[in-house]
Amino acid sequence: MAENVGNTGAPAGTAPAGTGQQDFLDKGVDYGLKQTGHGQSASTTEKISDGVRSGFKKLTGKDVPIQDKQ
Repeated sequence: MAENVGNTGAPAGTAPAGTGQQDFLDKGVDYGLKQTGHGQSASTTEKISDGVRSGFKKLTGKDVPIQDKQ
């Protein structure tokens, strides 16, 4: 079962999720995914953090106090 030991889960040819325009929410999502063994590409991490922002806004009516880097 441990065939991909050390693999980040990112497709070949993509930049690691720790590079580029990541804000603290993106980095937190990336960290949480890695801690649970689910390394993802930067675009997937961005989509998840956007979903977190959307859910937070629906729940509280306020924006996440962390600016999103585009």
